[in-house]
Amino acid sequence: MSRSKDPLLLRPAWHVDYRIEAELPEDTVVGRRFLINIVFSALALSALYFFGLKFYVTWSLKHQIGDWERRIRDNRAEVAEIERLQKDYTFESMKVDQAFTLVRPILYVSDFIANLGRTRPEQMSIDLIEWNEYGGILRGNLRERSEQATRILGGYLDTLRKDDKIGPLFQAIQMTNVERSEGGGVLRFEIKFTLKEKK
Repeated sequence: MSRSKDPLLLRPAWHVDYRIEAELPEDTVVGRRFLINIVFSALALSALYFFGLKFYVTWSLKHQIGDWERRIRDNRAEVAEIERLQKDYTFESMKVDQAFTLVRPILYVSDFIANLGRTRPEQMSIDLIEWNEYGGILRGNLRERSEQATRILGGYLDTLRKDDKIGPLFQAIQMTNVERSEGGGVLRFEIKFTLKEKK
């Protein structure tokens, strides 16, 4: 057997391998244990940040609530005074409203006369308007023949009843008297306006 092929021949760099490879640490640059530690450390830090943020928000709200409660306690007397004044003002305004409803006129004379003039036919003249608390009486004359005058007066009554500024103010608008003058050319009439009752 040749010397170079002799299995018992030891070479100069030879040593006995006592390693148990199952128990040796990993020899990779980034090991599995390192990655697991990084992941769990990141989870722990994010949980710590989340709970820290929640704690800060809770602490801040607690101090804000305390501050507002202190302000409410400090201003309690002023608020009670304002509420008392509001009640007084409400009571006084109710008195004013009630007095206004008692004193307020249902009908303004100037508006009524203006609306009568607006709705009056050309042939008609108004001689007199008498007024009391229950209503009024309008007296006037019409220069027309009898049939035409009756038609004009009937149309005028309908116009007054349907007018949105006159009709709603009165319970009744009716002709109470019609008579022909002695010469026959003038028809005298009387229209009664009955006010609605105050509510």
